[in-house]
Amino acid sequence: MLNLRLLYVLLEPKSIRTYLGLVAILGFGVLLDLIILLKLTLLVGPWITMAILAALSGFGIVIMYRVVENMSRLLLKTVDNGEYAADVFHRYIGVLMAALFIIVPGILSTVLGGVVLAPVVSSRLGRVAAETAGIDWRESYEYLRLDRMTGKHAEG
Repeated sequence: MLNLRLLYVLLEPKSIRTYLGLVAILGFGVLLDLIILLKLTLLVGPWITMAILAALSGFGIVIMYRVVENMSRLLLKTVDNGEYAADVFHRYIGVLMAALFIIVPGILSTVLGGVVLAPVVSSRLGRVAAETAGIDWRESYEYLRLDRMTGKHAEG
């Protein structure tokens, strides 16, 4: 179902400026990561550098799969217990953002993802993202609660 309120928030000029600013910051991060990788290539060689990047990405995929799975279980557990905990929703979104940074190859992005993975940072980042996008966690909670009670859901 198309959420017109979310679409309006995403397309307003303030949001677009915010997105462009985030893209510029991420682009600068990629540029810094490229410089770090070039320096590392000069120090240890290209094959070892590629092996390090592959290992970081592979390790990130395995770890983040587990972390996201655990956060999903925690979220569904709170919903099943009838508890509305907005912080769990915020942390879940923050962990998904951390997963994005950790899985993307790069040393700087992996470090940034590790910082975002910290509970305080991921909760705050998830809260800011939800407020920016106009997401109502109470509405999401009620939908999940109803979905779990009717039994028409995929087991998580």
